[in-house]
Amino acid sequence: MDSLRREQPEARAELFRRYAPQVRRILFLQGFCEEVDDAVQEVFIKVYRARIPAEETFLGWFYRVILNTGRDQGRRRKTRHGLMDKLHQIAPEISMDPPTEPSDPALRLALAELSPDLRECVALRFFADLSLDDIAAAQAIPVGTVKSRLHGAMKHLRRTLTESGFERDG
Repeated sequence: MDSLRREQPEARAELFRRYAPQVRRILFLQGFCEEVDDAVQEVFIKVYRARIPAEETFLGWFYRVILNTGRDQGRRRKTRHGLMDKLHQIAPEISMDPPTEPSDPALRLALAELSPDLRECVALRFFADLSLDDIAAAQAIPVGTVKSRLHGAMKHLRRTLTESGFERDG
């Protein structure tokens, strides 16, 4: 963390190499398929420009930056899509390419049906492999709420995937 605080390029490169895949998965699960690479870059720019907290609080702070960046991207996307809808009403001949769908549409749909809070919790637990305490710190909520959100999310995912005929391997 000291080398990161001193803004050493090697430390920044190592942070990016180590965490970029997790950041990408978390942001993807928040629903930013077409904008996920921009959002990943924005996360690391925010981190590099910020005052780095103490090592024992760094991960909670870092995941909070990720979640907040994803939420900001979502708000911007809603505004952009609203403007595109209005433009399409005015000039219907202009078409937009739809965003690419993930390889497993049943899972993507099931995740998309979750509320943003539940989807973030699932992303942090199963895609970033955070502990319940770390998720609580990242989302600024009690551990009991994390447990409740994960339980509700898993119940919904199980039911939705079963109803859609999704089967696990193994």
